[in-house]
Amino acid sequence: MQSVLIALGERIRELREERRWSQEEFADRCGLHRTAIGLLERAERNPRLDTLLTVSKGFGITVSELLRDLERRGQLPLRKVRNRQ
Repeated sequence: MQSVLIALGERIRELREERRWSQEEFADRCGLHRTAIGLLERAERNPRLDTLLTVSKGFGITVSELLRDLERRGQLPLRKVRNRQ
Protein backbone atom coordinates (compact mmCIF):
# COMPACT_ATOMS: atom_id res chain seq x y z
CA MET A 1 0.00 0.00 0.00
CA GLN A 2 2.85 2.39 0.75
CA SER A 3 4.06 2.18 -2.86
CA VAL A 4 0.64 3.36 -4.06
CA LEU A 5 0.72 6.29 -1.62
CA ILE A 6 4.18 7.22 -2.89
CA ALA A 7 2.95 7.02 -6.49
CA LEU A 8 -0.07 9.20 -5.60
CA GLY A 9 2.18 11.78 -3.95
CA GLU A 10 4.43 11.85 -7.01
CA ARG A 11 1.37 12.26 -9.26
CA ILE A 12 0.06 15.18 -7.21
CA ARG A 13 3.48 16.85 -7.23
CA GLU A 14 3.88 16.34 -11.00
CA LEU A 15 0.44 17.77 -11.76
CA ARG A 16 1.09 20.74 -9.48
CA GLU A 17 4.51 21.44 -10.95
CA GLU A 18 3.18 21.14 -14.53
CA ARG A 19 0.88 24.02 -13.67
CA ARG A 20 3.77 25.89 -12.01
CA TRP A 21 1.89 26.21 -8.72
CA SER A 22 3.59 26.28 -5.36
CA GLN A 23 2.21 24.06 -2.64
CA GLU A 24 0.68 27.13 -1.07
CA GLU A 25 -1.00 28.25 -4.31
CA PHE A 26 -2.41 24.80 -4.89
CA ALA A 27 -3.57 24.50 -1.29
CA ASP A 28 -5.42 27.82 -1.64
CA ARG A 29 -7.12 26.54 -4.81
CA CYS A 30 -8.24 23.40 -2.97
CA GLY A 31 -9.16 25.02 0.32
CA LEU A 32 -6.58 22.89 2.14
CA HIS A 33 -3.59 23.86 4.26
CA ARG A 34 -0.17 23.87 2.60
CA THR A 35 1.12 21.32 5.07
CA ALA A 36 -1.69 18.93 4.02
CA ILE A 37 -0.48 19.12 0.42
CA GLY A 38 3.10 18.50 1.54
CA LEU A 39 2.03 15.48 3.60
CA LEU A 40 0.19 14.03 0.60
CA GLU A 41 3.11 14.63 -1.77
CA ARG A 42 5.53 12.94 0.65
CA ALA A 43 3.12 10.01 1.21
CA GLU A 44 2.99 10.79 4.92
CA ARG A 45 -0.80 10.86 4.97
CA ASN A 46 -3.32 8.34 3.72
CA PRO A 47 -5.95 10.57 2.05
CA ARG A 48 -9.66 10.14 2.65
CA LEU A 49 -12.01 10.02 -0.31
CA ASP A 50 -13.21 13.58 0.30
CA THR A 51 -9.59 14.77 0.20
CA LEU A 52 -9.03 13.02 -3.14
CA LEU A 53 -12.17 14.71 -4.46
CA THR A 54 -10.94 18.09 -3.23
CA VAL A 55 -7.47 17.62 -4.76
CA SER A 56 -8.81 16.43 -8.10
CA LYS A 57 -11.25 19.36 -8.20
CA GLY A 58 -8.34 21.71 -7.50
CA PHE A 59 -6.63 20.35 -10.61
CA GLY A 60 -9.85 20.44 -12.63
CA ILE A 61 -9.73 16.69 -13.25
CA THR A 62 -11.72 13.67 -12.10
CA VAL A 63 -10.64 11.39 -9.28
CA SER A 64 -10.16 8.60 -11.83
CA GLU A 65 -7.73 10.83 -13.76
CA LEU A 66 -5.86 11.57 -10.55
CA LEU A 67 -5.58 7.87 -9.70
CA ARG A 68 -4.82 6.68 -13.25
CA ASP A 69 -1.89 4.23 -13.50
CA LEU A 70 -1.08 4.29 -9.77
CA GLU A 71 -0.86 0.49 -9.68
CA ARG A 72 1.73 0.53 -12.46
CA ARG A 73 3.58 3.49 -11.01
CA GLY A 74 3.55 1.90 -7.57
CA GLN A 75 4.81 -1.34 -9.15
CA LEU A 76 2.14 -3.45 -7.50
CA PRO A 77 1.80 -6.94 -8.84
CA LEU A 78 -1.57 -7.65 -10.41
CA ARG A 79 -3.52 -10.42 -8.77
CA LYS A 80 -4.42 -13.33 -10.98
CA VAL A 81 -8.07 -14.24 -10.88
CA ARG A 82 -8.60 -17.97 -10.64
CA ASN A 83 -11.25 -19.49 -12.81
CA ARG A 84 -13.69 -21.23 -10.47
CA GLN A 85 -15.78 -23.83 -12.20
